[in-house]
Amino acid sequence: MEKKERPSMSIKKSIIAASILIPIGGLIFFALVPAADPTFEAPVFHFHIVTFFTFAAVVAAYLVGLVLGQDSAPRHRLLATAFVVMGSLFFIHGILTPNVITTELNPGIRWASWFTFSIGGLIFLIAAQDRPGRPLSPDRVRSTHVAAGVFTAVFALIVFFRPSWLQAIDNVANPWHALVAFLFTFTIWSAAAYALWQVWRHTQDQVDAVMVLISVWLAIGTVSMHLFDLWLLSWWLYHLLLLMGAITAVAVLIQSYEQLRRFRLTYYYLAIGLIATAALALWASHLVAEFVQKGIYREVEAILMQTGILPTELPDMTQMVINARITGLWASGLAMGTLFGALMVIVNRADRLILRRTNELAQANVELKAAEALRDDLTDMIVHDLRTPLTTLNLSLDLLERTLQDESKVAQRQRFVQAANRSAVDLLQLVNQLLDVAQLEAGQLRLNPSENSLVELLQEKAAVFQPQIVSSQKHLTLALPENLPPVVIDADLIDRVLDNLLSNALKYTESGGQITLRAQQIGNKLMVAVADDGEGIDPSVSSQIFDKFYQVRDGNGKPLRQGTGLGLSFCKMVVEAHNGRIWVESQPGEGSTFYFTLPFAQNGLSPNLQANGDDPKRTAATKTPRRTTKK
Repeated sequence: MEKKERPSMSIKKSIIAASILIPIGGLIFFALVPAADPTFEAPVFHFHIVTFFTFAAVVAAYLVGLVLGQDSAPRHRLLATAFVVMGSLFFIHGILTPNVITTELNPGIRWASWFTFSIGGLIFLIAAQDRPGRPLSPDRVRSTHVAAGVFTAVFALIVFFRPSWLQAIDNVANPWHALVAFLFTFTIWSAAAYALWQVWRHTQDQVDAVMVLISVWLAIGTVSMHLFDLWLLSWWLYHLLLLMGAITAVAVLIQSYEQLRRFRLTYYYLAIGLIATAALALWASHLVAEFVQKGIYREVEAILMQTGILPTELPDMTQMVINARITGLWASGLAMGTLFGALMVIVNRADRLILRRTNELAQANVELKAAEALRDDLTDMIVHDLRTPLTTLNLSLDLLERTLQDESKVAQRQRFVQAANRSAVDLLQLVNQLLDVAQLEAGQLRLNPSENSLVELLQEKAAVFQPQIVSSQKHLTLALPENLPPVVIDADLIDRVLDNLLSNALKYTESGGQITLRAQQIGNKLMVAVADDGEGIDPSVSSQIFDKFYQVRDGNGKPLRQGTGLGLSFCKMVVEAHNGRIWVESQPGEGSTFYFTLPFAQNGLSPNLQANGDDPKRTAATKTPRRTTKK
């Protein structure tokens, strides 16, 4: 069963067909029946409509092109460029309307309309060369922008300062240059329509479809402009088609590109403010001209009634009205422009504030998501680390219960009790780590410093680990010089730092491997090093391993080591709370050496844990930055 076409799609196709067929039908009818083609000679209306709408089109198309950026298709950026150029050229056509702000018939008015269509068609044809799989290069797009801008500027200079050059060409080439201009322009738009249709067949993109439609409209507009006489209804048609093209192009670009729908107060105000300023300036100048003209006519009527002078004997007042219109334009434009500029400063400041707050909210949202991910990771890690000792504890107690009545299994009961005891110790250690790190971050875990011999502390720690070293068939070497000065430390916390570092060295050193514990004096500090010849650490993560909950991960995101990632973070906080520094030097496959420094007691007095120059002054409340990157 065939699918029925959606009503909205059918309506859209009907509108598109009507927008093409009605202008073509109208032009054919007026060509066949010239008497039915009415004349609307309205220079003032032409001036206001053309200048306002072309100015608005230039502003809108320029801002759209500015916001599009490099992430849009080059042909779509050139679409915006085309209407900036066409609007600028047709604006020149509008302001040269005779007897509005000038009494001279400048030949540039005709050339401006010709170039509006021909240059726009060329840009469309260049845009059609941007195809899927073969995009236009940025240099080609940039050179098109530059060439179009330079041409428009040079043409404007010629029109306003050397119009005689254009008149000379008219005198020599008329009427053949008009025919050549028509054939060239119509061919360009027809070729652009066909080439863009080929692009649309591959992309099915709505912007490409609209570019095809606009090309057809402006091909029809070329016929209206060149083949029908001035002020006829058929001649006015090309103005409407050009306006339809500009509005449709801006609308479809805004609809298709997300960045054009993002709120930027400055751009919104710039577009609306400039367009409103132009509209009000034109309206004000019209009112001034009307007021002056009516005032003059009233004065003239009064004079005629008193003197009996015939109206035909009065001088031409067209120039006076034009001068009034120009004065009104300057006065209103200056006033509105000043107001626009003042408000622009305020709006721009507000826009920067909004943008900063938006960025802050976006950053807060990113951090919130990172915190949520960190919370999930933490939950997973804690659940895993709690589950293992709890499972062992539960199993050991279950087995112990089963062997309580069997006197032949006394030795097994002892192993079960030891396993349960180790699991309980592991649980307590994990809970203590969580609590201690939280207290250190909050500044609630206070140090209890006292003068201690670090040599004795290291020797005692080596003796505690010696049974594990022997049972795992590894080796521990002490390298401790004699007569090291005492240090002012919280001995319990430093003892736990050594526990973490030696436990890691023991865990990641192969059987038969070497672990070295050494200390040495460096200036007014004592440096302790725990070295192993294990698997080592990638230097790219050597600074991250001290971050809370950080785990080194493989290419699939799986942790290479088990644990919560709290041990080294705890070490970092404790050492920095003592105004020391901790770091690691390592290469994969060559082992790792963890270093940390502690301040000496000076002349038997406590240094009050002042900063020793390794890092900026830190307190027990110093927080470790959280990272969510998992490698």
